[in-house]
Amino acid sequence: MKSNILFILPLFIMFFGCESDSSPEKETLKEITSEVLLFEFTRDTGNSSSRLYYKIKHTNPNDFAIKGTSSVTLDYNGIVLTPIKKIIDEESYIHIGANSSYTEVYNVVSPHETNLLSPEQIKTFYVKFVSAKFIVAE
Repeated sequence: MKSNILFILPLFIMFFGCESDSSPEKETLKEITSEVLLFEFTRDTGNSSSRLYYKIKHTNPNDFAIKGTSSVTLDYNGIVLTPIKKIIDEESYIHIGANSSYTEVYNVVSPHETNLLSPEQIKTFYVKFVSAKFIVAE
């Protein structure tokens, strides 16, 4: 009888003493949509500078809040670039509540690099929108 208990006890501990590995499933993330509301490039603002201004609406269709950053790809005179945004701290992220949206606004005036571009090159310089997406942080 003692040998049966010694045999059954380890089995009992193995089956009932271990913590269950079944953790609640993580909710499936629905795609965050990005919509361009406004895109405007002014080649020459009249004071030897150019202006890039856009508004992009990011919509979170999920039943939970998310955080992340945006990735905007632009065509600069035939060169397609996606600048990398540096995340310094929690405040650097874009936070979007459950089933809501956030409109990102970018409005920058930059002086012309007259030592790199001639007035003729400035007249033909362009910036075109290529794409935007929202990248969710883990």
